[in-house]
Amino acid sequence: MTTPSLFQNKSRIGAQPATILDKVVASLREETSRNAGGTFVSDSVSRAAWSLESIDPMLQQDLDSSVVNLHSALASIVKEHAPRHIAVEGQHDGAHGAKFDPVYTDAQLAAATAMAAITGDIPGYLKAPVKHDRVSVEGMQFITPQTGADRMFERVKPALEAYDEKENKNAVVYSVAYNLNAARQDEFGEAFYPTVVVTPDQVGYTVSIRLIEAYNEPKRPISGDPTKNFDRRNIVQAVIDPTILRNDQTKIIPVVRDESAKYFVSSSAVEPYAELLSDDTSVTTAPLKVGAKFSLLAISQTEALLETGLLDITDAIDTQLALAAVYVQFTQTVNDVTTTEVVKFNTKNLPLATFNYAVQDVYRQMNLQYKTDTLLVGPNTLQADGAASAILAPIVTGGYEARIGLSMFGSVNLELGNTEINASSVSLTSLKNSSDSALDTSSGTAATLAALFDGAVVIGYDLDARRTNTNRRQRGQLLNTNYYNQIYTVPLLAPITIPRPMAVGDANDSSDLAALITTTRIRTSNSAVDELLRVQDLLAETTSALNTLAAPNDPQDTPQIMGVSRFVIQPAYIEKDLAVDTQTDSLSAHQRAADIQATLVNALRDISYTLYVQSGYKAGADALAGGVAPVPTVIIGTDPYIARYLMVTGDLRTLGGQFDVKIVSTLNKRMSGKIVLSFGDFSAERAGVPNPLHFGNMAWKPEMTVVLPMIRNGAQSKELTVQPSYLHVTNLPVLGVINVTGISNIAYNKVPVDFHTV
Repeated sequence: MTTPSLFQNKSRIGAQPATILDKVVASLREETSRNAGGTFVSDSVSRAAWSLESIDPMLQQDLDSSVVNLHSALASIVKEHAPRHIAVEGQHDGAHGAKFDPVYTDAQLAAATAMAAITGDIPGYLKAPVKHDRVSVEGMQFITPQTGADRMFERVKPALEAYDEKENKNAVVYSVAYNLNAARQDEFGEAFYPTVVVTPDQVGYTVSIRLIEAYNEPKRPISGDPTKNFDRRNIVQAVIDPTILRNDQTKIIPVVRDESAKYFVSSSAVEPYAELLSDDTSVTTAPLKVGAKFSLLAISQTEALLETGLLDITDAIDTQLALAAVYVQFTQTVNDVTTTEVVKFNTKNLPLATFNYAVQDVYRQMNLQYKTDTLLVGPNTLQADGAASAILAPIVTGGYEARIGLSMFGSVNLELGNTEINASSVSLTSLKNSSDSALDTSSGTAATLAALFDGAVVIGYDLDARRTNTNRRQRGQLLNTNYYNQIYTVPLLAPITIPRPMAVGDANDSSDLAALITTTRIRTSNSAVDELLRVQDLLAETTSALNTLAAPNDPQDTPQIMGVSRFVIQPAYIEKDLAVDTQTDSLSAHQRAADIQATLVNALRDISYTLYVQSGYKAGADALAGGVAPVPTVIIGTDPYIARYLMVTGDLRTLGGQFDVKIVSTLNKRMSGKIVLSFGDFSAERAGVPNPLHFGNMAWKPEMTVVLPMIRNGAQSKELTVQPSYLHVTNLPVLGVINVTGISNIAYNKVPVDFHTV
């Protein structure tokens, strides 16, 4: 004898208490009974929902209005029958201080609404082919999920000639109820892969990211070699690598050439050296000679400038002009052998080192009156080429410090560039020993040390100067705004079917529906673990400690893995083995749990901060947020046995104030003895949409549940079937893994203590 449905006889003696699902189904059935045809929407609106070709504006308006009304009705039903909440770590109710999580999420409501919108024409929907061209792929990268035995892109085609409206009178209600309840994983899956809904008219969804790229103005080679993306660099990476936005095109760097060599210090005193500019061009330069008269503009025309033409009357020097360094030559004669050394003293930020407008003379004239008596010769003094000083070694290595004085004076004409700088003699102003006592240089060792400065002379200098570039001779660093789109197709997976004899009516449809929902949620939850562990293997193979920030489209530098977040976040992966029984110190049994906890949390804290720094997560998050991003959440997943040790008692900031923490666990045996962690964004404004800053998302595409008469092996039966459609997508190429062993060895056994006799 078949047990009647609870909805047919709620007062039947011995009937089981109605569940939330039962109540929701009853309310959905009541909602459809108010509409003609027993559906949520008309057949025309339904066809418009899953087939948008040639839809007219009036029908589009009806569809939009229907969707709004459906969502409102479903929200009311959920609020009426599922107001209760279940406890979840990390969320708080302001009034009571308890931890709550809604029974139905926004994604579940969205999935139910999408399904309700297409129930007006069930046979038409089942017959309709899957539209592979529904998502535009022009200029985009089309991503196809991994193939497998349970993945397909065509809906199973039932023999609809035997489609029976009577048998499927509950299909409308059950399809909505199924998607309302099945579009959600367990706590573990939802933490790492929050559900987002793909509407039935779409084959997948697109994640788009705006890339702002910086690059120097390129020149196309005459060789005809292919252009390599103009060496564009993502400016988000500049937060970590400041050289990306370093631009010194207008900096004046005197260039050593045969024609201009007479204006530089002799190469025998200071060897010319190469200075690398931000555009990766090299310029050979040297200190300017004291007393030489030359045009600073003319002498500083680099090859990049010459490509724009010789400097002319429209070029000028900026008023921010300073003496950057002076070069002092020391001479020593021993046994009639004279040696010289040159020491460079940096002066740019010292008082009086800046040029000022001339009180008298043309207004474009700037004068220098630099005077000092505090230039230090001490333990850090080296020659200009970086070599240790032999002449000054008695002072440098002997624990003494000397101060020298000198003056630099001259002028620069900003319009003409004419420059002349002269120098006074060099004098010793003070000499101290290691006790900071001033020494009398008239006799003894102090006199010998003072003699080292006899004959010292200023021979050269560096200037810190720039061109005004008011004529826009050079455009500086260029920016390019680019959009990158990545498309994910959501496959139809293997169907789930509940067969039953033809003689059985629809009394068991409710319990069968519950079975479909339970099976689907277990499937999606297990798939989340499978995807996470697959990503672990992929990151282990593709990431390296030698990764460097690079151009976003250069596969030789940055691994092209995961989602669009790879353009703003550096791939990072850390895996460690942790033997708790050998890494934990514990003297008291009553503190054993706290000691185990400290060992695990310390490891998690170290990995979290290391990944945070290596990946540059904050830089990417701030860039995508258009300002300062919310505090990131570290998602920690493990098995229930380990999870009990991870929460610091009385402290929700398990890993410190830098992060929020969400700890989830799963019974899936593949996670036994393993801790995985990554970053996520649980802010309200990012809920329900693909989030590049969250570890991943599960795309859920609503599908129909129907009862179909089937003939198999000569026997006719009815089959309640659904073909789930979902896909787990990993966005963030950042993952930490800890393989934990030895907790049970230490949890209830004595810990050996290593006593060391002193």
